[in-house]
Amino acid sequence: MSKTRTLVTSLLSAILSTGIFVSQSQGQWMAYGPGQRDQHTAVFDSVTNQMIVFGGTDLGTANYNDLWLAVNVITSTCTPCQLQWTLPSPSGTPPAGRSGHSAVYDSLNSRMIVFGGALGFPSPCANDVWVLDRANGVGGVSNWTQLSPSGTQPTPRTGHASAYDPSTNRMIIFGGNDCNGSYLADAWVLTHANGLGGAPAWIQLCPSGSLPPMRAYMAAAYNSSTNSLVVYGGTNGTELSDVWVLSGANGRPRHPAWNELSPQGTAPAARHGQASAYDATNDIMIVCGGSTAQGVVGDTWTLSNANGGGGGPTWAMLVPGAHAGPQYYLHAAIYDPASNEFVSFGGIPAKASTPTTADDFMFVLTQANGLRPRSLPEAP
Repeated sequence: MSKTRTLVTSLLSAILSTGIFVSQSQGQWMAYGPGQRDQHTAVFDSVTNQMIVFGGTDLGTANYNDLWLAVNVITSTCTPCQLQWTLPSPSGTPPAGRSGHSAVYDSLNSRMIVFGGALGFPSPCANDVWVLDRANGVGGVSNWTQLSPSGTQPTPRTGHASAYDPSTNRMIIFGGNDCNGSYLADAWVLTHANGLGGAPAWIQLCPSGSLPPMRAYMAAAYNSSTNSLVVYGGTNGTELSDVWVLSGANGRPRHPAWNELSPQGTAPAARHGQASAYDATNDIMIVCGGSTAQGVVGDTWTLSNANGGGGGPTWAMLVPGAHAGPQYYLHAAIYDPASNEFVSFGGIPAKASTPTTADDFMFVLTQANGLRPRSLPEAP
């Protein structure tokens, strides 16, 4: 894909390199790829150009604990290039199947950290922590390890937001639902989150300022240079459209504070279950799809100056050409800043009562941060 084209969403066709046998008799078909799922997680390994997908649920009928790698997920970085799904078999005891969990990625050490999620429909919720080392498959077989952090544990939850600060090896979590109908607005930090360098421990943050309303299934973005966590939307029984910033989000220094932002521009419709990603270099949050009071949508928005530190935050709706955006919610996405591509996979479609193989599709949005490449002239 050309980086100099205007905004385009393109449907990627998958050539699937491995899969699960349905049967080896009677000439039956074999099923390949992760298949239909929602409330799963996805992280991106830029070194190997892989999206790492874990868990999720098939529209609430089964929870998964499988691990899938989408190889060559950013197609502009390889020529020729074919997307391929692979199904690794990590060693160690894997986490129980779950949905609505969170996953963050330590790219330096290729370690994926998984926290919480729902083990049933909807309960019980979990508050366990797992690490998958060699998550990108380089240097040996990947391996699951459960961590046992010290300190008071966060309430078990699903639909929470998470972020990772590589400079301090800390995982930040916010909000969620306890699987018993109660929403949360607490913030926590897990030290030594990747299991290296010391014993992991939980620390509950006590931010100053007014707390955001309780919520789950929100969008979130973390800026390590400013140590700020941006939270948008979600639901607490009512769809939300507010934007909040938690400064001092990693607990250092020990003076975190919440601040509600008032972005300029026309705001997106209140929603939950949207896919999101963050361009840290340009401080732009990207939000795609979600479920609103009017139904599932496929629009895409950017929030510039998202953490409020470099100027007034501003909402802008992207108007891609060629194809409409993925009209899904509870899907997962990754972002590659080098190519400025946003990739979405899975989720619940607008017509969830009649799911189709479209749920297996992957979508990529080029020029996802909405900034015009310098090589293109400005429109008259």
